[in-house]
Amino acid sequence: MGAILIDRRAQQLTDWHQQQQGLVGVELQVLSADASFRRYFRHVVQGCCYVLVDAPPTTEKNREFVALALAYADAGIDVPRVIAYDLEQGFLCLTDLGDQLLLPLLQQGQLAWYQLAIKQLGLIASVKLAEQERLYYDADFFTLELALFSDWFVRDLLGISLNASDSAALTDCFELLISSATAQPLVTVHRDFHSRNIMVRDQQSLAIIDFQDSVTGPLTYDVASLLTDCYFELSTKQRLSLLQQAHQMYLDMALTTADFEQFKRWFDWMALQRHLKVCGIFSRLCLRDNKPAYLADLPLVISYIVRTCEQYPELDALAQLFKLQILPQLVTRTS
Repeated sequence: MGAILIDRRAQQLTDWHQQQQGLVGVELQVLSADASFRRYFRHVVQGCCYVLVDAPPTTEKNREFVALALAYADAGIDVPRVIAYDLEQGFLCLTDLGDQLLLPLLQQGQLAWYQLAIKQLGLIASVKLAEQERLYYDADFFTLELALFSDWFVRDLLGISLNASDSAALTDCFELLISSATAQPLVTVHRDFHSRNIMVRDQQSLAIIDFQDSVTGPLTYDVASLLTDCYFELSTKQRLSLLQQAHQMYLDMALTTADFEQFKRWFDWMALQRHLKVCGIFSRLCLRDNKPAYLADLPLVISYIVRTCEQYPELDALAQLFKLQILPQLVTRTS
């Protein structure tokens, strides 16, 4: 059972929930916090489970979450149902999807869940975003994300000052990744589709959470997030087989006509862009938000980056940056 929380925001959330449901004497049990400023609590009453979310409106996308919960459900995706919400205070009351994340099951070797996760990608791609809510992953968007790598990871975490030549080479690599991403067919993307945002329901089906950042973006974005998970590593053989399954699904849905060689290149470079961004995000979580635990996941992320760069001669400058500067400094920083 989670601990009972009694801070001011939690008390306000409790009071709001009691008023919404006509209850008294409610005690909220702590479920979790995540990489944002959201916190989650559970309340069980007469066999009914509620999940209460403290999502400060100054930092969290609550309006988007409410709208996207409906859009995802309309596409046939199992997501938390919004029972009540207060956008001004930043409070949400959701249906309870349970506690079983996909990640622990993968660590136990139950990889068959990936077959179902691939099918979820097809549903997510078909989610209809309201025109007023629709944002696009364009070149400017990707440029801002890649700046997280340069600023928070290279400069702030590792203390590396790139010279003009290195900076220019890095910019050239970024432009290659951006060109590849923006050349792909556009679909709805979750933006953080991995084993910590997928829940297993009744040991037989999957539900999706943390979808409030969904935008219109490159076809391979979510499959890259899933198959090069920052928290779990597939074997090369497993990843290739699942990628082929995803490619065939997108062909069948008429979302692309690209052959597998082109699709895989899109996928590899999309995953690389995402992992460079993640280096920056994990560094920011450590340095700005006092969440150093995320640095423990950097070795896998960096191994993805290095292996991808080694496959493509066009990315040699990035490979050399890691080999000569980033990896040696990372050892010093984390030792």
